[in-house]
Amino acid sequence: MSPTRLRGIVDVRSAATALCAVALLMTACILPTEPRLPAGAVPWTAPARFALWWRMTESCSGRSGDLGYVRWYIVPDADSIEVDGQRYDGFWLGAPDRIVLVDAKRLDGPLVRHEMLHALLGVSGHPRDPFLASCEGIVACEGECLAESGGRVLPSPDAPVLTPRDVATRMEIAPQAPAMSIDSGAIAIIVSITNPLNQPAWVRLVPQAPGDPFSHTFGAAVDFDDPDRVFAYSYTWAEGDRFPLGAHETRRYVWDTDAWAGGRYGIRGYFNTDTTARIVLTVGR
Repeated sequence: MSPTRLRGIVDVRSAATALCAVALLMTACILPTEPRLPAGAVPWTAPARFALWWRMTESCSGRSGDLGYVRWYIVPDADSIEVDGQRYDGFWLGAPDRIVLVDAKRLDGPLVRHEMLHALLGVSGHPRDPFLASCEGIVACEGECLAESGGRVLPSPDAPVLTPRDVATRMEIAPQAPAMSIDSGAIAIIVSITNPLNQPAWVRLVPQAPGDPFSHTFGAAVDFDDPDRVFAYSYTWAEGDRFPLGAHETRRYVWDTDAWAGGRYGIRGYFNTDTTARIVLTVGR
């Protein structure tokens, strides 16, 4: 599904119990039967924000590598690439590291970081720990990735039920001291929750309005250093009033955005009815 625009900010939505960013196209990877570039692919210079996204992927995976070794390509005027009967948003072609993205998704943070993770791991498959645990939410993992990594744990109908406050909503911002002169001002706001139980559980969600079939899940809001002057926000939602978590599972949502003009801003993250403490961030020039 295509993201819609909300006051100039990407607002990712879906009607699924899984995170709202449910991909209609496969997040792809190496193509074992087709090591060549797809027709129409052209060299592309990655934007400065990719440096932040690479560091984020290094951090969650525990792997390090040189972003400068990766060669980037896009397929212009394309919203998908069909290879061997499958449709892809992007893929990693292995050593030498080459990553191809469809034009429409070339700045899609979770997708780009998914392919970066392949490059850092040096593997074509989707091992569960990096893709669905340590880098969960930092990188996209739907479709083929979700199937290969074993899928998410679905609690039984009678599993324990938690409240949003029970899962301790947290927020971090990368980089910690953003500035327009660093990675062209790229910022990632990461909101996460964790199941405190050693067994799968449901989180009871409060619908966004009485009788509404959808409930807000993750989100964040930014203000002009004044809680009453919110100027940008991003949020996700799910169908129904229950959100699944595996035993001790952590789920994350990343809002990739650009730095606002230099100054002070208030930021608050939330999961359904639970919110983080509001922090004040100073953005340099």
